[in-house]
Amino acid sequence: MPCRTCGKDCKCLRMMSKRSCGCRPCDSDCTCSCNTSSSNRTMPEEKVMKDGCAPRSPAADGSAGCCCSNNSGGGPSPCAINGFRQFAFVIQRRHLVLSIFSPSCLLAGCALMTRTRNKIALCFKPTVSSYQILEDHNRARSRYLEEHDNEVSRPRYILLYTSFFEEAHWGLPSATVGPDYFKAKRCSATNCVLTSDHGLVKPITEYDALVYHVASPWNHPPSIREARQIYIAAIQESPAHTKHRLSLDANFFNWTMTYRLDSDILFNYRSIVDLESGEVVSPALKPIWRYGFNEYENASLIELVSQKRSMAAQFVSHCGAISKRDELVRSLQSAGLAIDVYGACGKHKCSRNNPECEKMLDTVYWFYLSFENSLCVDYVTEKLFNALEHYIVPVVYGGADYLRFAPPGSYIDVQDYASVSDLVAHLLFLVDNPQEYVKYFWWKEHYALDHFSSPYCGLCEKLHSVSTREAVQYYRDIHSWWYDDVCTAESKLQF
Repeated sequence: MPCRTCGKDCKCLRMMSKRSCGCRPCDSDCTCSCNTSSSNRTMPEEKVMKDGCAPRSPAADGSAGCCCSNNSGGGPSPCAINGFRQFAFVIQRRHLVLSIFSPSCLLAGCALMTRTRNKIALCFKPTVSSYQILEDHNRARSRYLEEHDNEVSRPRYILLYTSFFEEAHWGLPSATVGPDYFKAKRCSATNCVLTSDHGLVKPITEYDALVYHVASPWNHPPSIREARQIYIAAIQESPAHTKHRLSLDANFFNWTMTYRLDSDILFNYRSIVDLESGEVVSPALKPIWRYGFNEYENASLIELVSQKRSMAAQFVSHCGAISKRDELVRSLQSAGLAIDVYGACGKHKCSRNNPECEKMLDTVYWFYLSFENSLCVDYVTEKLFNALEHYIVPVVYGGADYLRFAPPGSYIDVQDYASVSDLVAHLLFLVDNPQEYVKYFWWKEHYALDHFSSPYCGLCEKLHSVSTREAVQYYRDIHSWWYDDVCTAESKLQF
């Protein structure tokens, strides 16, 4: 049916207030070339490429664009004819429209520009080369997500693309876990499927997110990547033990999942919750802690700890760490602190799964040496939390601000002391005064370790919370983000 305004049979695009087919704003009788229903808003890309026409970006009102063509979908574009009409209309509206010309439209445009000179406006069906310009990452992702607006509650599929060291399933109970796993972990978002099975969903471009373990070297990323997909760099090791070459991954990763508190998704070892509110308190940049160290008394605990008979234990498997923790242990021993070292770096053996090893932390040793292998920002591993689970005082050594991870008065920080001898003197004082020693357990009346925390909770939640209009970030230089100014080789305590 002809347009009532211009009298021509035109195919109009429902984009903002004008038609890119060359007609002035048409009324409801104008035949449109684009289906603007929510079920089919965009022209299939296969047809776009076949016709040599690029899809237009989505309009501000949510409708999608397509390219100009004649009624049959092929042949010469009516833009070559209608371009003059649109051009005149643009001049009348006193603004410029910039687009990409094909040769035929350039000739017509030049003739018109000769007469107008002080106004430039171009109209034509984009060529195949312009398709590459228009289909950048964020535009394609926005287009995809708009097509799936009615699937807000659909599951998010996450592929663990690499192994986690030797663990193909990243410590999960099976190769694939679904919403039940996330519910058991008490995640706020549960409609996710997490798998290490590359063949669960085909093709691989159908996954919403791919997770790469960057502590170990890996090669061969997917040969094709959908613009909507999120690539995630995951690691719990320090930069000193990152074996993958992140310098090769500029503009590759969208999110980070690490122990650092400035990561997109926190991949921490344990969390601490408030027993009263049930809220997670740490780790956090500025946790709000109660404080009851000085007033704490507990006669039954004094009786328990009085049975302890050995000074300190250390469990370590990596010798010669760059933090020089081995040298620190020797300095403490020279200053009079008896230390039993378990694992590859010591004379004592005790398997991790042996319940007697856990029991002796409560009944045998006064102190647990939680010495990290690297002095890096936020790098706090299971060594601290292994001690906090028991009635033993952790002595910590690392590069983190430990108040971000544990309550004040729940640990002893090596670097708070002026010398090794001062530290040893304080430890011996606590052994001689068990009423002072038990004050380090005051926090157990108010807080507890969270046994349900999982980094996959944050991952699932973030995938569900990403706005369809939100531009996807890239780490342009993830190597610098990971390595620059986050670690030190020098301890505040000289030994």
